[in-house]
Amino acid sequence: MKEAYVAIHGHFYQPPRENPWLEFIETEESAFPFHDWNERVAVECYRPNAHARILDHRGRILDLLNNYSFISFNFGPTLLSWLEKQFPSVYRKILEADRESLKRWGYGNAMAQVYNHIIMPLANERDKETEVLWGIEDFEKRFHRKPDAMWLPETAVDHPTLRVLIKHGMRYLILSPLQASRIRPFEGKRWIDVSRGRIDPTQPYRCFLKDPSGKKVFDQFIDIFFYEGAISREVAFGDLLRNGDLFCDRFAKVYIPSKKRPQLIHIATDGETYGHHKKFGEMALAYALQEGFSSRGLELINHGAYLKRFPPTYEVEIDEGPKGEGSSWSCAHGVERWKEDCGCSTGGKEGWNQKWRKPLRESLNFLREELNSIFEEEGGKIFNDVWEARNGYIGVLLDRTPENVERFFERYGVSNQNMEVTIKGLKLLEMERHGLLMFTSCGWFFADLSGLETVQVLRYAGRAIQLAEEVSGRRIEERFLDHLAEAKSNIPDMGDGRQVYEHLVKPKWMGFDQVVNHFAISSLIMGKETEKKIYSFQVNCSEFERIERGNRVFALGSLEVSSEITLESKNFLFGVIPFKKWLFQTWVLEQKDPIHFDLLKDKFIDAINRSEEEAVQVLNSYLGNCILTVHDIFKEERQTLFQKLIEGELDEHRRLYAGLFNKTREMVEALIKEGFEIPLEIRMAAEMTLNDRLWHEAQSLEVDLNGTLERGEIDRIIREAREFGYRLNMEKVNEIFHKILNKKMRLLQETKGTGWERQSQQVKEILTFLDWMERWGFELSKEEAQNRMNEMLDECMEELDKCWVGEVARMPFPPNLFTLAERLGFNVDRYPKFPQNNVAI
Repeated sequence: MKEAYVAIHGHFYQPPRENPWLEFIETEESAFPFHDWNERVAVECYRPNAHARILDHRGRILDLLNNYSFISFNFGPTLLSWLEKQFPSVYRKILEADRESLKRWGYGNAMAQVYNHIIMPLANERDKETEVLWGIEDFEKRFHRKPDAMWLPETAVDHPTLRVLIKHGMRYLILSPLQASRIRPFEGKRWIDVSRGRIDPTQPYRCFLKDPSGKKVFDQFIDIFFYEGAISREVAFGDLLRNGDLFCDRFAKVYIPSKKRPQLIHIATDGETYGHHKKFGEMALAYALQEGFSSRGLELINHGAYLKRFPPTYEVEIDEGPKGEGSSWSCAHGVERWKEDCGCSTGGKEGWNQKWRKPLRESLNFLREELNSIFEEEGGKIFNDVWEARNGYIGVLLDRTPENVERFFERYGVSNQNMEVTIKGLKLLEMERHGLLMFTSCGWFFADLSGLETVQVLRYAGRAIQLAEEVSGRRIEERFLDHLAEAKSNIPDMGDGRQVYEHLVKPKWMGFDQVVNHFAISSLIMGKETEKKIYSFQVNCSEFERIERGNRVFALGSLEVSSEITLESKNFLFGVIPFKKWLFQTWVLEQKDPIHFDLLKDKFIDAINRSEEEAVQVLNSYLGNCILTVHDIFKEERQTLFQKLIEGELDEHRRLYAGLFNKTREMVEALIKEGFEIPLEIRMAAEMTLNDRLWHEAQSLEVDLNGTLERGEIDRIIREAREFGYRLNMEKVNEIFHKILNKKMRLLQETKGTGWERQSQQVKEILTFLDWMERWGFELSKEEAQNRMNEMLDECMEELDKCWVGEVARMPFPPNLFTLAERLGFNVDRYPKFPQNNVAI
């Protein structure tokens, strides 16, 4: 019997991109047309792998496969946290996949991961411990089971890292074949050199720890799978995913019958390879998982199940790199890529170097020791054991409710805690969290000190410094920058590490006053809100006075700002004055000493009635010199506020353009028929007017489909644009139509079981909508609609199995559902055909 097994491992990870002060990913222009790179990769990879298309020879959908159900995978905990909030349906599919594989093989596909993507051999013992414990706790909270294994970032490993994995119950891990040094059979004496990738990757190996004298400790071990290097490289960097059969054949060729033992042919790559790096790679993978491997006699399995069936018969010693500091899968020099100018680089230009890596590492190591000193000194007054408290803080990261925070301090804190002590304790723990985040591996991976990834780790360092100085009163930033200044950018204008920090990091520092400014200006422009959540802050406005003088609008207010992260709360007064140069200026005062709001209001109104200069003097006198402007508004909402500011002007221009267009319409049409070109001014007026009308009609279509279609205005707009060559902003309107389709599909799925007539009518509406989209020439993205349709078809088939009575089945769904499925690109030939009377014999 052929005992050939296949396992595919995907390491799914994105570096954390959140603004450390807002806990939110801001717009990343380089990810356009998406909001940020997390969203882009989710749409191109994470979601497609949850619903991977398997097509027939005509390109019709035969099935949608959840690839995660059949491959080994790990997701970075910070990425899973983001997916849970932003792509909940994908997040559910990932969890569901682990449950399904657990039923299928007795072992789940999901592996845990070190919490932050740090290079473990370069971490100190405490950080190793925290990272592993946080990774395990996060995994257990999400997957509701203990992990068997843990993925190491960049597969970077050394013996101290193995020791902490074994201590916390990890049974196995996956490494590169280049990370093996030598092997021998159990009970054997002679070692076999397998360095430089010569190890046989088709079986697992056991790695024993050694005591200080170098003697093997028999009950301290972890099993290691070394992935098949050649295929992994071809998948990641070659064209192996362009064809599903080619992909499967490559695996089949590795199997060697003469070995006469079970063989595991397994690969490991970045999970983003399937769909993001390699477009449609998830489809080649889905074909292989569903039928490609099995048709070649290759049985799918995951590593945990294989290990149970075929435990190791050889022991292995790992290669700890040229200097004994550890090895990894992406640096030929061990782990020097994250500490030295070793020659490994990505994205650099000719003549660039990475000498900046060493001083960056050294400056962050210095900062870590400063942070830890403050944590022990200040935290020792708050926690029974500061390091146990840090290890347990993952429970708060996973659940920040006040009740859970209270339980945390009851468990780890000294007695007689109050809110002030709780806030300080949370600040210290957040300082430590950002102290771990600043070692995220991608900070060293790319070409220059001023790159986005390196700036991001420096932003984490900046947040840690801010918190450290707040809780301790120590000034540590300057000493940190003295070390950082030794790092030199390859870009002359960027200078050294100090300059990069001062230009790209320090201006991003923020406090409560920026939140007040943001709330004050947005309330003046958008309208006052009593309560508002601004990223990780909650604002409660108790007083707000809007004052109009001619075409000028002023505002005063009193509010409370609370951090959802540290629970710190502060009260503020503010005043806003519009200026031509800065648009707005906001005076912000933290209310440590009470100032009666009514007194400020009376003084301000009295002053503004006389002159703007006197109003400014009142704010200077009562609120001081903390003045912010519209430039201090958070990046994410600047465009929205700007749009609102000029809305009136834009409306006036639209009316003028519409008037010009309507007035010249007949004359222009007549001249065009005689061969004249449309004057630029008239063309601009026409295009602006038609696009504006199309936008409003598209929005009406969402509210009243049939009424809008009967009115026929969209038809007329598109016909006119085609006839006279006017350009329409189809992309903008397409977003509305895409939203309409997905909303109607969601409603159809939710009304399952509410009766044939209602469902049938919903299907008719969707079909009508698709007809008109085709007529108007809009190409909708149908991915989400197809995902829902596949779920509905699966549910219908399950229901149908329950409905058979003798030789008769009563259909639990309207027949035109199949018509809709076909319109959405499905091959419906594999589904049973039913007559319209709902009975099949």
